[in-house]
Amino acid sequence: MSELKAPTAEADEILTDETTATLLGVEPRTIREWRATRGLPFIRITPKVIRIRRPDLNKWLAKHQVAMMRGAQ
Repeated sequence: MSELKAPTAEADEILTDETTATLLGVEPRTIREWRATRGLPFIRITPKVIRIRRPDLNKWLAKHQVAMMRGAQ
């Protein structure tokens, strides 16, 4: 029988555009642009309330990671 584990705080974390922007070091308008043009996943709670799940953000970032080439600095 498998043991149930309590969800981590990060798994439950729901972020605003402002919080997401702060985490990534960009402006909130950049987060809005990425939602519209780069497929950043989000939850639309109401027409004006949009949130981003932390695990979705992490998966999206991993997909957009660029591997460094050998010899590059």
